[in-house]
Amino acid sequence: MSESDLQQPLFLVAALSCGALWALESLFPFFKNRQARLKHALVNLLVGAFNTLLSSLSAVGLFFVLAEIRPYWQGLKGVIDNPIFASVVLVTCLDLWAYLWHRLNHQVAFLWRFHRFHHCDSEMDVTTGFRFHPIEILLSELFRLPIFALLGIGATELLLYNLLSFPVILLHHSNVALPKSFDSALSYLIPSPNFHRLHHSVLQSEMNSNYGSMLSVWDRLFGSMQWRNVPNDLRLGVEES
Repeated sequence: MSESDLQQPLFLVAALSCGALWALESLFPFFKNRQARLKHALVNLLVGAFNTLLSSLSAVGLFFVLAEIRPYWQGLKGVIDNPIFASVVLVTCLDLWAYLWHRLNHQVAFLWRFHRFHHCDSEMDVTTGFRFHPIEILLSELFRLPIFALLGIGATELLLYNLLSFPVILLHHSNVALPKSFDSALSYLIPSPNFHRLHHSVLQSEMNSNYGSMLSVWDRLFGSMQWRNVPNDLRLGVEES
């Protein structure tokens, strides 16, 4: 699978998901009376476009290194006979790594210096899902190389994980107001919008919780989950010290 094969379906899913959620935010906003939505979105999408280019270039190097390793080591994938079961296991492991990496970005001061850029968006909406510091993107690529090698991740598994996780990431960053009962029920499977809004609270105790990317089970398993009814005046962003 080539780099273009990897990127094209992801671009399509990202564009459709972002467009649909943008429309829903307009019809059913959780935080109302947002001003200058288009200007806010343009900034975040430009950052996202630059990071996509950066990530694509670094992925070429990543898969080149993995291709050199593969003849000698197939990783976890190499010991699982059933390809469907192997994909399920590897995608689940990728999401566990995403949870751990996200948690590290909050707990390690050097990493937080860059991840903070994502949290500085005090008017979080679907486009916040694209807003990450380029250095964080590069560090993420670097640190996941040994994880990919250990698991035997290839382009197919990465594409599958991205296709499944990216719409979820855009959803839980969105400003869509879901019915409270539905949002609560959804949070048992994935980080729902209210589940993740607490993570973007200015309160440190809430910001340092609810790290899940695609699945919310990791926060429940590792004791980092918080839940409360999120008020419409919840303060988002990072308080200056």
